[in-house]
Amino acid sequence: MTADNRYQVFISATYPDMQEARQALMVPLMDMGLMPTGFDSSAADGNTLLPVIQRMIEESDYFILLVGGRYGTLSPMGLSEIHREYIFAATKRKPVIALIHDNPAMLPESRRETTREGQVRREDFARLLENKAICYRWSTEKGLAELISKVMPEVMREHPADGWIRADRAGQGGGAQSAALKERIAVLEKEREELLAQARPPLKSLARGSDQVSLDYSCNVYEGGDCKLAMASTRISWDQAFACVAPLMLNPASEMSLQKALEDYIGRRALADVQGDFPKAHAVRNVVMASHAFNQVKVHLRALGLINKSQEKDSRGLPMWQLTAHGDNTMSQVMAVKRSVRVKI
Repeated sequence: MTADNRYQVFISATYPDMQEARQALMVPLMDMGLMPTGFDSSAADGNTLLPVIQRMIEESDYFILLVGGRYGTLSPMGLSEIHREYIFAATKRKPVIALIHDNPAMLPESRRETTREGQVRREDFARLLENKAICYRWSTEKGLAELISKVMPEVMREHPADGWIRADRAGQGGGAQSAALKERIAVLEKEREELLAQARPPLKSLARGSDQVSLDYSCNVYEGGDCKLAMASTRISWDQAFACVAPLMLNPASEMSLQKALEDYIGRRALADVQGDFPKAHAVRNVVMASHAFNQVKVHLRALGLINKSQEKDSRGLPMWQLTAHGDNTMSQVMAVKRSVRVKI
């Protein structure tokens, strides 16, 4: 963390049982220059506040999940509100720090699940977090404050974030100097693309067309009345992968939009993919491609000479992608509807 950067932390917790624990995190986080935020999602009817909460999570740099003795109020989809918030943070690839109470049976009755079903849900959620997130155990509010003071700097070093910069400091260095640097960067990026194009391996050695590629992803599988987080894989051809994203790149497109197009396509096939492991599954939601799978598609299409980096950047400063002339021609061959002609004799 630099002197000019500030980082926002979203704290997800059940209410009202975790209010004291949440307050215990506030002072040490603010002492580190962090900006804690959060929302009581259970206060709204149905999904009223969901878009607001999701926007707050998306704008945050880190996501802290505070788990006590309760799984929380169930949403209409059968998951607790904090579980839904965790899933959204994971899909946005936010660093997730899960702080799980070490012995919920010692908590007062008002602060723990009173039914066996609730207790099972809470334990299943805790096990899920232990496998998927950065997890630490706590038992008292005082110990919780000491714990976050120790672990948060380490998390920030291992998972650096963009953070926020004061508006009065963002333009330091002068507009002319900034414009000259941007122009120089654009020239260097163009030269780099040209060098990479010359160094690409021969096309005949690369998979393409109807050749298959395996893409890994995570998703929520609905089986009976339960929702489970699962890992799955699907196989599609390179033509199918290219057809998913090519139309978006007629103009420069962000990596987020390209990945979303691939995830939408995978989502239409996902139920068949998971039914081997979940034979009673009736629905699949929240498909998220594994990072290595998306990067494989991006790098391979680039190696085939179908796409290249645009000089434009998205709103977060990340690269945007566009079709090459070869990619435009290939898109027409792959996607254009061919005419059916009958020969008269």
